[in-house]
Amino acid sequence: MPREFRSDIQALRGLAVLLVVLYHARLGPFAAGYLGVDIFFVISGFLITGLIRTQLEQSRFSFWEFYYRRAKRLLPAAYVVIALTTIAAPFLLSEVSLREFQNQVLGALTFSGNIVLWFQCDYFGGAADTMPLLHVWSLGVEEQYYLLLPAFLALAPRRWWLIGVSSLLVASLALCLYVASYDPSTAFYLLPTRFWEMALGSFGTLLPASPWVTAKLSKLRLPALVLLLFLPIAPVGSQHPGVDAALVCLATLILLLAPSRDNAAIRGMARIGDVSYSLYLVHWPVLVYVRAVWLSDAPALAIYAAVAFSFVAGWALYRFVEEPFRRGFVTSRRRLARGLVAASVVLGLSPSVAIAAIQNNVDFAKIRQINSGLGPACVFKPGSPPREIPKNCQTVGRPQLLVWGDSFAMALVPGLAKTVGEGGLAQLTMSACFPAIGIAAFSKTSTESPYYPRAFGEDCMRFNDSVLDVLKRRPEITTVAISSPFATPVSTDFMLLKKSNGTFTEVDASLDVAVDGIKALVEAVRAQGKRVVVVAPPPVASFDIGDCLERKSLGSFMIGPYSDCKIYVIDYLQIRSRTLELLKQVSLKADVEVISYRDFLCDETTCKTEIDGKFLYRDSGHLSYEGSEIIARQTRLAEKLIRAAR
Repeated sequence: MPREFRSDIQALRGLAVLLVVLYHARLGPFAAGYLGVDIFFVISGFLITGLIRTQLEQSRFSFWEFYYRRAKRLLPAAYVVIALTTIAAPFLLSEVSLREFQNQVLGALTFSGNIVLWFQCDYFGGAADTMPLLHVWSLGVEEQYYLLLPAFLALAPRRWWLIGVSSLLVASLALCLYVASYDPSTAFYLLPTRFWEMALGSFGTLLPASPWVTAKLSKLRLPALVLLLFLPIAPVGSQHPGVDAALVCLATLILLLAPSRDNAAIRGMARIGDVSYSLYLVHWPVLVYVRAVWLSDAPALAIYAAVAFSFVAGWALYRFVEEPFRRGFVTSRRRLARGLVAASVVLGLSPSVAIAAIQNNVDFAKIRQINSGLGPACVFKPGSPPREIPKNCQTVGRPQLLVWGDSFAMALVPGLAKTVGEGGLAQLTMSACFPAIGIAAFSKTSTESPYYPRAFGEDCMRFNDSVLDVLKRRPEITTVAISSPFATPVSTDFMLLKKSNGTFTEVDASLDVAVDGIKALVEAVRAQGKRVVVVAPPPVASFDIGDCLERKSLGSFMIGPYSDCKIYVIDYLQIRSRTLELLKQVSLKADVEVISYRDFLCDETTCKTEIDGKFLYRDSGHLSYEGSEIIARQTRLAEKLIRAAR
């Protein structure tokens, strides 16, 4: 393979970073602009393998030299961005987010950012928008690859290079496709399921040079380029990484193996490619902080300004940091190594200083902890339906009230448990599994967040069937309260799984089908001589209410219509319109009472999110422990549910 500088590769880098930036900014038609990262991975494997192979063939490869050059190339610019992001963090992040940010910094410094973020969030989820160093996950994957590839090439006989890389490529791709079908977050973040993309680039470098092959591949340049431009706009696969990633990676490899002739378009895109690394580093923290200021979706002008600033800042970072260090701004290797080690230590400690700067006597982590009701043991996992009610999931030995549903039902429980009286209550809940019989919701594609595969839908149906079986053996339970946001069965992002005579069928999300499933549950419970009541979800907004309340109490900088952290009724009615219609139909067709918080929390224009300084919400929709108790006490909710049940 040619080893001279290739402007067409720089142009590919430019295309890749543009796709990622526009996707993150939500500008243009690039619904799958995240595929730009897959382009980067193939290019990275191609170039690094070529460099190592050449040095090994010339008997001048050195592990120390390799990693020194990588550190000199990558770390100075990254450290500047981490430092500036950390300085801004106390002014724009909540304390809870700052503690997550601390782990992100440590992940970035130790090249394990992908693992840290795998534990923290789903890349396609709303929470990702609040993580300033989310994008370092891809650098972590690359650096982990760089730990394995040189060792393999240096230690394995050369005759094993191509077959070894090919075997690992195939194994990684197979693992990726398997894991992505049920756990896309793992497939997205971790090296074993991403290895194949960089290995594809390595494979291309290790292929024996052949003018005949190059000539044949040259005929595929145009189709490959069309794929790179088309798939980010109109992806064809339902999961990522998957078919789209494979096609993009293959198209990238074709363009790498069949160099394009230099022209004005390539030279123009190559200029963006020159600053692609610095631009990639800069753009995401800028977008996160701009959105943090507005809480919800920032106005278009602010996003355009953020993108423009990212390009300017990316160029400045490239011109004054990345390039000088790459060209030998610091000539002493020991001095540079000592400086990078010292910077790593300082940056690793800096988030602690930021946390201390905003810390007060309020324990926000406790206030905003996940509300699992009576405890985590009462949150049943997919594949493990209840056979009985665990002792620690009931407040008395023979409870009269059962709370059944998903995480929104869990959030009801703390307040009800403290106000239900001697009758007691029990909790049977499974996250994201709305209470219904014969139907369940599952995600259409793995890029939805959170992702619930078809297998989850089957597990959800088994859970709800098991709850019915438990109820048959618990005659003392006389009242059943079901609760959920009831959003997924009427969302266009989801499908419904129906079960009839032991056969599963897939249908589009439908209000009528959802109503029938909830009605079937109500009738099945009543057939056991028990009464049923439905609890509507609390009002919601388009922003993280708990995060807003925390930042408001800390005096953080926020502007825009939501800076008071209140929910506007017009927004709430729009967000929950399909759910509210669903519950209206359930009330009529199943002859069941639907209890709502709206009259208590809302007036004609806004809804409360705090009472007497106490947070009612822990996030964008779930009640906090304190909020659950306040609402239950002030509305006499337990008494109201028991009285309304029929």
